[in-house]
Amino acid sequence: MYKLFYKSSIKKDIRDITNNELQRITEDIKSLKNDPLPVGVRKIKKGKISFYRIRQGNYRIGYQVNFSKNEIEILFIKRRNEETY
Repeated sequence: MYKLFYKSSIKKDIRDITNNELQRITEDIKSLKNDPLPVGVRKIKKGKISFYRIRQGNYRIGYQVNFSKNEIEILFIKRRNEETY
């Protein structure tokens, strides 16, 4: 079982998300505790940094996994557009 951590900027990311969408996003994040690489996950490389992302409707959830410590850090929750990555 993995532990979840959130970047402080997540509070800003979820401000404009409706409750219905936020509930679905929360369920997806909680499911990462049991399976940090679910079906449909994509690895994103941005320079020297790499992270994973999953989709929930029009939103993208970016996170990093530390497999040795069994930790997941949620980096962002953003609405999909050209500036998401």
